[in-house]
Amino acid sequence: MPIWRPRPASELSRIPLSQWRIFELPDGSRHFVGVDMFDRSGRVSSPIATFDAASMRGTTQTGRIYELVGQQGWSVQAEYVWMRWREMYEVTSYIDVTDCFLGGVDDDDAT
Repeated sequence: MPIWRPRPASELSRIPLSQWRIFELPDGSRHFVGVDMFDRSGRVSSPIATFDAASMRGTTQTGRIYELVGQQGWSVQAEYVWMRWREMYEVTSYIDVTDCFLGGVDDDDAT
């Protein structure tokens, strides 16, 4: 399964994401991981800049808006891309912080 760079946020500013999770890396950055509902591919976001738990929308450092759709979950596509992304960026550890976001996180805390 190939991995490719996504189109720039200026071309595709909003992504509905299903079967999603949120992971934190040792550097403190947090990333959405899930299935892009436009093309059913796995996706890992750039670092999350802000998150609104009420609307289930987050904006990343690139300015792209992710809309978390449905319940949190996991998929083969997301797992594959997350694994390859971690290899590419030499990420050896991470924490699942999905439940923290679902409990409500202030925008200032999602950096």
